[in-house]
Amino acid sequence: MNSGAREQLNDAMRALGQGHAEAMKQVFALTSPKIYGKLAALLKSPELAQHALTGTYLRLWKNHASIPASGCDYMHFIAAIAHQIAVDIRFSDTSDGELLHHVPNAPSDGAPHMDMSALEELSEADRDMLTAAYLHFESIEQIASRTGVPVADVRARLAEIARRKSGGAE
Repeated sequence: MNSGAREQLNDAMRALGQGHAEAMKQVFALTSPKIYGKLAALLKSPELAQHALTGTYLRLWKNHASIPASGCDYMHFIAAIAHQIAVDIRFSDTSDGELLHHVPNAPSDGAPHMDMSALEELSEADRDMLTAAYLHFESIEQIASRTGVPVADVRARLAEIARRKSGGAE
């Protein structure tokens, strides 16, 4: 997003935070293509991505009073909401139990899926990385910077956790 568009988004988000409905149209126009792309990548389905996109902007409007007035990367703010919606969709009953359908060698029907006990078996560092990546929508670079672990190691560790916990080869 160029600086002009970023400034437009900042202005529109401040107006949205004050409850101006017209600002919602501008926020949607400025951000929805990128947010849709992120959702499509996360959910691997155009239908689910569209559903999540709608939910993202409905939640943004419903909670407009909680939008920070300043000092916020608004694109990241909206992306975090979108990610929460995507996680809700993935873990909903409508997902047909396909929580890990995007991971190679995902478990077949009848195989156990990752549950809370599986999370508890992870080391604290692995749980932190997994939670940061999939629930807090942190990038691999952000996780590496925050933890002091090299980017390549974070990427490899997350891939290994996904393989191991989804029934893939160790």
